[in-house]
Amino acid sequence: MAADQTPDSGRALYSISQVNALTGVSTPTLRKWESAFREYLQVVRTSGGQRRFNQEAVEKIELLKQLIYEEGLSLEGARMRLERLDVGGLEQEINADPTIEKLSEMVTDLLLEKLFRSGLSPGTLGFGRPSGHLNG
Repeated sequence: MAADQTPDSGRALYSISQVNALTGVSTPTLRKWESAFREYLQVVRTSGGQRRFNQEAVEKIELLKQLIYEEGLSLEGARMRLERLDVGGLEQEINADPTIEKLSEMVTDLLLEKLFRSGLSPGTLGFGRPSGHLNG
């Protein structure tokens, strides 16, 4: 997949279809995120009006994908997270030490065990152990 080069920097620029292929985010979603996160995603336009994404924009799209698809945040929730954290902090959070996830699992297991010992069933309370994916 050949990418255009900017004349002044020699850095690659990707078309929207190339970014779709790289990230798995659909082109309509990329357009929506471009407008929703205008201050965060800097997209270059050609003289013909076509979008071009540099490597930094592609990496930011991956971060948005993590926040929205994997963490289940709304666009507004993702925007608020981005406002609270600088990009470096966000990258550290997303690539966080897996011990945090393990700790979360341990707490969940302890709470479920306490429920079972007290005679309550998570199913009767309307919740249970997460299945690993969101039902949409």
